[in-house]
Parts: sequence; C-alpha cells; structure tokens
Amino acid sequence: MEPCKTLYLHDLPINVTKAERLDPGRTVFRLTLSSPLCHNIPSTSTVIVKQQKVGWEDEFQQEIQAYEQLETLQGTIIPIFFGQGSFNGLNALVISEVQGITLHDLARGNFGVQQEALEMQLEKALGAFDEHEAVYWDAKPDNFLFCVDAIPERSKVMVVDLEQVEFPRPLQCWHHKINLGSVGNLMSKFRDGQNPNRPLSPGGDCDHPGAKIEEGGSETIALQRPVGQMKHETPKSRVPC
Repeated sequence: MEPCKTLYLHDLPINVTKAERLDPGRTVFRLTLSSPLCHNIPSTSTVIVKQQKVGWEDEFQQEIQAYEQLETLQGTIIPIFFGQGSFNGLNALVISEVQGITLHDLARGNFGVQQEALEMQLEKALGAFDEHEAVYWDAKPDNFLFCVDAIPERSKVMVVDLEQVEFPRPLQCWHHKINLGSVGNLMSKFRDGQNPNRPLSPGGDCDHPGAKIEEGGSETIALQRPVGQMKHETPKSRVPC
C-alpha cells in the first residue's frame, strides 16, 4: 500500500484516502478519493492515475492527444479522461477505472466467453479507432478488457494504454489494415492462452509494411510502425489500465 497523498487535477487538490500501486514495475495507481469531488469525477469512486515515465514525454503527450481526439469513444471504447494532473510530484493522467478482464486472463480462466462474441467485440472496438482515422499500434492482450454485462448483448471490449495511438496524415490505404489485422493477432493469442499445447499458428508476412515476428518466440505476427522503433518498456502485469 502506498502512502496516501494529494492528487492535483487542473492545479486543484483532491484528497486521497487510499493509494494502491497496481504493478511494482509501473507507475500506475488506483486511488480512492474523498468527497466532495470535482471535474465530473463521481463521488465515492476510484480513479486510475498513470504517471509519466522517465524519457517518455512524447508518449505522454501522445496519450493526451489520443484521449482528446477520441473524446466520443470515452466511457464506451476507452476510459474516461478526467485530465492531466500530478501525483507524488510527477505529471500524470487521471482516467476512469475499467471494470473488466484482460484478454490474457480471460483466456486462462473459466469465463465461458464465446470466441465469436469476443472477436465481434474486438472488431467493434478497433473499428471505432478506424472510423476516427486512428491507428492503435499497441495491440497486446493486456490492453484489451472484456467487460461482462448481465445482459450478454451489452458485454463489450474496452481498450487501454493509448500512448502509441497515432493519427497519420495523410492517411494511407494500408493504415486501415493495421487495426483490422490486430483483431486476428489478438484472437490467435487468445486461443494460445486457452490451449497452450495447441500447434503453433503458421507464420507469414503481413500485408502491410514493417511487419515482423514478435520477440519472445510468439507464433503470431506483431504489428509495428514502419518507421522508428518503440522504446523498451518493462512488461506490465495484467491490470485494467
């Protein structure tokens, strides 16, 4: 448990009654806030605070831009963005907590989710990025949460970690294939998680520039920017943000 400290949002203090670090290797916290609250944050609620990583200034600003440009998807496809603030003296994003199960855990648990339903919701989520001319490059099972509803038709997939979302201009025809191709990759990894002993999926070339086999011996194809290289990041645990 982390010491309770004050969260600043838009330069205004909000008292924190409980702070839980979600992963020792990442500066992401679940904060319980005391009321009264402001900034449209529901009372008696928790928020997720994602501190800026050292050397990741560009990605931090990129994530802010993604939330702003995808504002109409907040609360349905992506978390609600309450704004930029600071926690423990570091710049941080303040977003809503997503109540869901990561695809990694979903594949390894006994949740009875039909693959067809999951694939349809993945297509819906990533299709929403496509409709906003946004490319989601960080399609890993930990970044997609299946949110179960008592009414199955209302269950959905939500997407987190937007620091590698891009809005390429001009938009090339192959950009549209990135999000769609991620659906197949995620489903392949999901099936691997359900049945680790199944024969490896055959590798092959993706039909867009810059594809390469993901490090770590995975049998699936990872989507990577055709130009530039992602910064190294310590693998995060499977938490909903």
